[in-house]
Amino acid sequence: MNITKKIIITDTNIITDLSNADILNVFVSLDNVYVSDMVKRDEIKASTGDLSIIEQFQTIPASPKQISEIIKISEKNHELSSCDIINYVLARDNSAILATGDRKLKEFAEANNVEVIRTLKIIDLLVEKDIISKNVALHSCNKLKNNAKTRIPSNEINDFIKSLNDKKKTNLR
Repeated sequence: MNITKKIIITDTNIITDLSNADILNVFVSLDNVYVSDMVKRDEIKASTGDLSIIEQFQTIPASPKQISEIIKISEKNHELSSCDIINYVLARDNSAILATGDRKLKEFAEANNVEVIRTLKIIDLLVEKDIISKNVALHSCNKLKNNAKTRIPSNEINDFIKSLNDKKKTNLR
């Protein structure tokens, strides 16, 4: 089930948030969601979420040309890690959306015409495309709010919950 164009997850915060919200299994099942092979290999650990679910993510590798481009971009931008840069390049070269919670990467990607989404936008897309109900989304947001590991500010979650409640009730199941 395709909710939008290809999505490349760039960091473990997105995965952890979706796991804590109990919707990671739904997100993994989408046919257009990828994690870079480097993130899957080097950054994911047991604390990220249920490894049996995370293992189901499709991976997207970087080409040698893309890897060499890291050096060029790194010379100009010292604030981003090599993983950040390769994920940006993968999203750019695949006309994909970058899913990240990293502010510096978000700003860099958007300044270079790569669309960026965060956890709450992912939940919104899942509701919008009728993949999860509004009730499931509200439950997920409350789980995020009540989890000490959530990095999303409570006021952002509260604003999102309000926007969900303001939407037409046709999406309730």
